[in-house]
Amino acid sequence: MPIYFLKDTVRKKIKIGRSKNVQQRIRDLQTGNPSPLQLMGWMNVNDEVKVERRLHQTYQDWCELGEWFNIDSCEVLTELKRENGFVGTPKNSYEIVGYDNDAIPEYLGVCEWQDFEIYECCPYCACLCGMHEQGDTGMYHCINCGEFRHIESLSE
Repeated sequence: MPIYFLKDTVRKKIKIGRSKNVQQRIRDLQTGNPSPLQLMGWMNVNDEVKVERRLHQTYQDWCELGEWFNIDSCEVLTELKRENGFVGTPKNSYEIVGYDNDAIPEYLGVCEWQDFEIYECCPYCACLCGMHEQGDTGMYHCINCGEFRHIESLSE
């Protein structure tokens, strides 16, 4: 069962919770909330009760109401990276949006709340293990999903 981080985009509070179906949980929470909710990320862990309890205890001084915390995105990122978590990505992640002065492609970010580099986050599975360059080949590989691509083909 995934542990998720959900941001209330108006109140700027972050919910730390767990659910078998994160997308359904977001829809349920959105029904009673006039503020748009944004999935920041999730992590699949072996003992979700223990990890959720640890997170709630770690951030208890910033607890606003129930499981809603007044924490910054850097805390969320730290926790997601600790567990090789995932971030919520738009469908057009790493779409080429232009070229810089040296003709190097500039890409749309992998998510809306943080700017990631290709080595930090895979644009295919959104895992924070990142894409790893494979020596002299110029290819990038994701440990989680197995994608193996040239940097120029990341937007395909």
